[in-house]
This record gives sequence, C-alpha cells and structure tokens, in this order.
Amino acid sequence: MKPKHIKQLQAQSRKLQARRVDHDTFVVESVSNPVANHIVTVKFEPDGTIHTRCTCEWAVNQGIACSHVMAALEHLASSRGRTLSFWLTEEEAKRQKQRVFYLAGGRRDQDDGVWITSRTG
Repeated sequence: MKPKHIKQLQAQSRKLQARRVDHDTFVVESVSNPVANHIVTVKFEPDGTIHTRCTCEWAVNQGIACSHVMAALEHLASSRGRTLSFWLTEEEAKRQKQRVFYLAGGRRDQDDGVWITSRTG
C-alpha cells in the first residue's frame, strides 16, 4: 500500500535520527513515541529495486515507504554525499533527470511501489 501524502512523509522522515547497526540494518527513532525505535532492513537488487522492512505498524500492515524507511535510506544516501526524493509515479521521478530507484511494495508490475531519485547534495 502506497502512502498518499509522500512529500509530508518525506519531510517528517528528515527530522528522524537513523543509525546504521550493520550492513543492511538501521535503527530509526519512532515518530509517535519518542522513547521507542524501529528496525529497518534494506536490500538492494542490481536493477535498482530496493526492498525494505520496518517494524512500525504501517509497514507491518503492508504499507511501504514509511517515514522510518525513508529516514534509513536518506541516512545511507547522506553517507555518500547524496540526497533522496520520493515520488508516487515513475513519470514524476524521471522528470527530475536524476538517478532513479524503485522501492518495491510487492511486484513491480502492480505499481504498488514508490520511486526514488538521488542527487548530489
């Protein structure tokens, strides 16, 4: 399930602290409970598809691109001098003329994922 207000989530995710604990696992602070954390795992496919898992309620109920996942991906990108933007459609992402990734929700042909652009920054 895609988020409807992706830019609001993106803004919210930039306020969260994320910390990498191993190669593909991150700890991200909770939005709703300041004393809690969520665990996010990230897997990259060679074709630019990204698979993530988060322990938050949204993600557990089949939601993708929660603010915790965005914060973890942004943390990873910032370590490489990059900034990410998240988009609901491939067309919006490709209009940015930047490197494009796909955050998969299920199957890519079902268009239930989110598109990500990466730029220096």
